[in-house]
Amino acid sequence: MAFALSLFGATSFPTICHSVVTSPLEAAALFRLGELILDGRLLQYNPSQALIYFSKAADLGDRTARLRIAEMSLRGIGTEPDIDQSLKEIRELAEEGSLSALVSLGDVYALGYAGFIDTNAAQKAYKKASEAGSIAASLRLAEIHRYGLFGRKNARQAYRYLAHAKSLGNSYALYLMGTGLVEGEFRQIGRPRNGLEMFRQAEDLGVADATIALAMRRNNRSAQLLPRTKLINKLSGMADNGNTDAALRLFDYYLDPKNWGARQPSTRNIDRAGTLLQKIADKIDPGELDYRLLLIDILSSKKSAYPPLYERIEKIPPRSRPSLMRRILRSNPNTFFYFVQMRLAENGHFTGRMDGLLKRRTISAILNYCASLRVKSLCRSGPLSVQTTRLLIHAF
Repeated sequence: MAFALSLFGATSFPTICHSVVTSPLEAAALFRLGELILDGRLLQYNPSQALIYFSKAADLGDRTARLRIAEMSLRGIGTEPDIDQSLKEIRELAEEGSLSALVSLGDVYALGYAGFIDTNAAQKAYKKASEAGSIAASLRLAEIHRYGLFGRKNARQAYRYLAHAKSLGNSYALYLMGTGLVEGEFRQIGRPRNGLEMFRQAEDLGVADATIALAMRRNNRSAQLLPRTKLINKLSGMADNGNTDAALRLFDYYLDPKNWGARQPSTRNIDRAGTLLQKIADKIDPGELDYRLLLIDILSSKKSAYPPLYERIEKIPPRSRPSLMRRILRSNPNTFFYFVQMRLAENGHFTGRMDGLLKRRTISAILNYCASLRVKSLCRSGPLSVQTTRLLIHAF
């Protein structure tokens, strides 16, 4: 995510007036407008416009707006990056007591946004924020331990951090705990039927994903997914009754049926996915629509069309890009590695013909990229490991 504001100059970090707040309500409104635009929620994604609103909010004393500007400048989103000054700003905000900045600092260390990775510093920042009451930090720590992102998996520790997020008032953590139980990841802690109960609790608290999860699974001890036909009929009925979340989950199934764990998965059906998306286009956020339209185009295109599709990735809200790349990896690994070759070529790590094949030259380029981030050991499990693909996914 490269966010810099051309308004302030291409290479210089914007000077922000850290004045006494003169209008907190106005600052909050301006910040919210910037967030909506940056995330493509309700409004079309436009990083330059988002930065203008963040700048106005920052001038009124909004610290989180200062953080967004620094994050964008760090990653070069909407402007030329200024890593050193941006990182300095994020650190200063964290030292001033901003938990959001502390989480952001953890992200910088964990994902290589500043050109290096420091897993120890990332965990230290997340833990400090989590102990101070940050839900976001608790969820990140749960993910790290659940999937073994920095080393071995630790299901108990992951569950503890999810439980901590729940205790802080996060209802979605209940859904994540339930998912881990029904999928057998937390088998040392509880049974699938316990996961169904957590789904019910999360549904009562308004978590839409929990409603979908309950509809997709049998109400029995093993909480198995419904057979393919019943699953599709159930989601279709919910979608026809106006449940947009069910429609989006059905869209996911049509594009990615083999990764749903069904005993009899069907083949990909891009036409059905496209038709369904057209029906709900006016009910979802602009950024969400653009992301899913691009996903359809990528999965239905030939290799000759990849370069212009690659350019469109930059027009997707940054929050959606990791999900986009993860879906491409699952659905068509060769396409994913074609895009990785293009990205690593920009960074000077890959040379040669773009073919999307995971051969020696591509593997070598990926290892060089890991080495440039100072985490070659993190990639030692291979280019298809969870740790390596996560780094590649967040390179976009």
